[in-house]
Amino acid sequence: MFNITRMLFGVALAAGVIAGLAGCGGSFAVNPTEIAATEPPLSAPTPISTVSNPIATTPTPAVVITPQNSSLTLTLWTVEDVSALAQNEEAAAFLTEVVSTFESENPDFKVNVLVKKTSGKGGVLDFLRTSRDVAPSVLPDVVVMDATDLNPAYIDGLVESLDGRLDRAIVQDLLPAARRVGTVDGKLVGVPLGLKMEHAVYNMAMFSEAPITWTQVLSSNTHYLFPAKGINGLVNDTTLAQYFSAGGEFVGEDGRPKIDDRVLTSVLKFYETALSKGIIDATLLDASTTEDLWPTYLAGKAGVAQLSVSQYLIDRDKLRNSSVTGLPVPTAANTQVSVMHARVMALVTDDPVRQDAALKLIAAMLSTQNNAAWNEINKSIPVRDTSFQQLAGSDPYWQFLTSLLNTARPEPRLSGYDRIGRILQQALEQVIRGEASAEEATSTAVDALAQ
Repeated sequence: MFNITRMLFGVALAAGVIAGLAGCGGSFAVNPTEIAATEPPLSAPTPISTVSNPIATTPTPAVVITPQNSSLTLTLWTVEDVSALAQNEEAAAFLTEVVSTFESENPDFKVNVLVKKTSGKGGVLDFLRTSRDVAPSVLPDVVVMDATDLNPAYIDGLVESLDGRLDRAIVQDLLPAARRVGTVDGKLVGVPLGLKMEHAVYNMAMFSEAPITWTQVLSSNTHYLFPAKGINGLVNDTTLAQYFSAGGEFVGEDGRPKIDDRVLTSVLKFYETALSKGIIDATLLDASTTEDLWPTYLAGKAGVAQLSVSQYLIDRDKLRNSSVTGLPVPTAANTQVSVMHARVMALVTDDPVRQDAALKLIAAMLSTQNNAAWNEINKSIPVRDTSFQQLAGSDPYWQFLTSLLNTARPEPRLSGYDRIGRILQQALEQVIRGEASAEEATSTAVDALAQ
């Protein structure tokens, strides 16, 4: 009887304790995070020892819970003219401001900006290749590079396709010319920040109509200015564009690099004739950019000059009796082709989480307002139609640019173009210096490519 009573008392006591616990604060749900913060970690159960000496147990480490909104740091590799190091003060401040705004609007993201050389050893493409092979952990999430490096970067698997990833509203708003610059093998791989190219300007007192053909230029009693030196040993944009306008290509039906000897001869013949008539001379080989020759045109010492879009937008108020046109082509039936240059943004990371953040950064850079602002600062051509229209308004010059963009081509970036560009430049220099005829220079160029 005594034992039964004690047993019933024990059961009643246990029930009372449980009831008391259940009555404290309603539900008995406990936040695991609070437990981790207030209680020491539980020790692992002590194993049954098979030896006489007890074995000390090691406590199980506490589980670290990472908040879902922890900061993610994106790395952006860029080039000097799209960074705080840009010579243009407004351009230098632009990227800093965009990144700061992006971080404010996305408090979970931080952006680390690193500036690389544009090309060559230690340039963006070179660093992408070496980092992937040696230290892939330092690769960026987003990169700004020259458009000419886009093909090899994509072919080498260094950048990702933007198809189906980049904000559809941006993709649909891209100008066709911008899509051509950013497309590799039919895929959108990079998006330009802006477009740069050349056209011609002419003195209306010397021409009754726009000198769009070689015959019109050659029959004039005036000078034709273009930067014949080129840049980095490659053929200048004027000669390259005239080669394209005359129907020339650099890839044969067999897929191998080629120089169209018929087309090149006709282009060089134009220069040869212009040289004999005093319309051009060897001093053009000292000029690398259209800006080098611009003061000569402004001084009224030439009737036609090649000019960059940026220089025209800067100095258009200085022009009194001038108008714009495309570069001179063989005949009126030929298409006037301009060569486009650009810096492009591309996606590097293949991690889905980082890609989402990286694409938001690219979208921020390419917002209508930011794209218009960037190109207003740099006097270049916006790549989004909404941005283009914002700057263009009803200005007829922008309507002229629209016609040029319809036929413009990106600077060549096929494998082996570096060699072709140098061979063409050498042929041009031979003719302008009077060292070879158009036919001789062409033959030398074709032979050089075949070696």
